[in-house]
Amino acid sequence: MSGAADPAEEKDAKKGSENVHLKIIKLELFLCSQDEVRWRFKPRTDGPAELLEVVWLEINGSTPKPLPKGKKYALSFKISMAHYDPVWRTYPVYMLAKVGKKGTSNWEKINLGDMRVGDIIEIPSGKLRFTVPEKAKDTTLLFGLYELWGGEWKQGLRIHEAVVEEMPE
Repeated sequence: MSGAADPAEEKDAKKGSENVHLKIIKLELFLCSQDEVRWRFKPRTDGPAELLEVVWLEINGSTPKPLPKGKKYALSFKISMAHYDPVWRTYPVYMLAKVGKKGTSNWEKINLGDMRVGDIIEIPSGKLRFTVPEKAKDTTLLFGLYELWGGEWKQGLRIHEAVVEEMPE
């Protein structure tokens, strides 16, 4: 499930850095058995996608264009909870960032169990940081948010956007 609209991009004129905000219409939401009733979202809007019910949580994305070599970046997701689901206390989510298909994966384990319903937060709290290698042939960022191992139905998670931001030297 993904849309055709372009992601919102903003350029920070003060620093000359580029920050990319990937709205949910540019992220791929894995659908169990291609059943589109697992997520609720309104195509071509800025609203969040709400997880209705899945066993496997798999959200994948990539930057719309390659990132400059040698630069440092941070990746985060803006999320909220529509309602309380105890499964988030038991099973953490894993966030992954990898520069290029053959790059090294950076990942972080994130516990969502203490989130308050309705609060929009940025995960991970310190952001997932990575550097685009000088020698990389492919500098497109591939990233995702996953919970594939618990085997229980989960619901209530809202994905607002993924944010890739250049970090100062």
